[in-house]
Amino acid sequence: MSKSESKKLLALTAAAMSLPGYAPQAQAWSDAESETGYRFTHYAESDLSATATNQRNRERYTVLSHQFHLRVPDGEARQYTGDLTVETMSGASPWFIVPAADGKPIQVMSGATIDDSRMALELGRTDFETLGSRSYSLGFSREEDYLSLGGGYGQSWELNDRLTVFDASLRYSRDFLKPTDGETARFPDRVKYADKGVASVSAGVSQALSADSTVQLSLSYGNSEGYLSDPYKKVLVGNKILPDQRPGQRNQFSLSARLRQYWSRFAAALHLDGVASRDDWGVATESLEAGWYQRVWNDWLLAPSVRWYQQGEADFHRPYFSSAPDDANHSSDYRLSTFGALSYRLGVLRDGPQWSFAFAAERYDSDPSYSLRDADLQNPGLVTFTVYSAALSYKF
Repeated sequence: MSKSESKKLLALTAAAMSLPGYAPQAQAWSDAESETGYRFTHYAESDLSATATNQRNRERYTVLSHQFHLRVPDGEARQYTGDLTVETMSGASPWFIVPAADGKPIQVMSGATIDDSRMALELGRTDFETLGSRSYSLGFSREEDYLSLGGGYGQSWELNDRLTVFDASLRYSRDFLKPTDGETARFPDRVKYADKGVASVSAGVSQALSADSTVQLSLSYGNSEGYLSDPYKKVLVGNKILPDQRPGQRNQFSLSARLRQYWSRFAAALHLDGVASRDDWGVATESLEAGWYQRVWNDWLLAPSVRWYQQGEADFHRPYFSSAPDDANHSSDYRLSTFGALSYRLGVLRDGPQWSFAFAAERYDSDPSYSLRDADLQNPGLVTFTVYSAALSYKF
């Protein structure tokens, strides 16, 4: 593989990761150019079907997001980054579930439209070493009823003529919750104040199998302690509507594997990703994703991908409970139910020497039929959404 073809592989990989709507990967920047960028994202959940709820208003959330990015190198040994996110949200969300006459779950929505906003800022620093790097980050996220403060540390080591890379990271955040209408006459059982701590650690190894392919394995562990319930959700237990109640601790393990294969003949790269996770709430998940990143003309890249996901329900999840569980934990949150999902994405990118532009669209559909696991009762609150995003960046 020639040096120019190797650069094409790196460009294809970096371009694919920078597409809006795709999860970014940590990257080591060593060039002396600064970079600034902006990304706009429109997220819209589809209305609930008439069979899922008997309410007239079936509208769900719409989120508009503005993200600003700045990267400033300090020579070739260090760089600083700043990421600012400003979001606005409106719509209604699933509240609790009741049975119809035939026992079929019927979703009750929150009713009045909810309007909220969020601002998040994260600052980072990366020090590049001869064979590796060290990174530090601090950030916060603020909503009307929520504040999160966190930070992280990461380290990478390059071995075997840089064909093998080990990396590890630590992150911790402290979250403070003050729900709206907490313990008011309207919601006397809603918590007034709560907090939680979230810690995570991950480690991984990347190996170049050849000049055209790499594999990566990663293992992560997360621990959450404190108030982990959703203060805005309810659940039907017997003949009572009670607040959502979850355990005060959650331990999660996740294993991921990735393959990147480049074909110079087609000027394209194949991305394959698989992830499996388990936790002590009983939730087990698996996902597979395949993407094809094709250079179609000069600096233009086309990137279609498809992702399949499934999960099993939490031990304390039911759409509704005929009697109170022994441990007093109960939730009807659809995010803890058994379901599967399919999502389709298409990204278009122009990666120029100074200006880069990207657009991406994604359609996500969830349904128990997409899962290999059986659901006793389908949760009617499962979400379907569409995401559109556009990004512009400039190096100077």
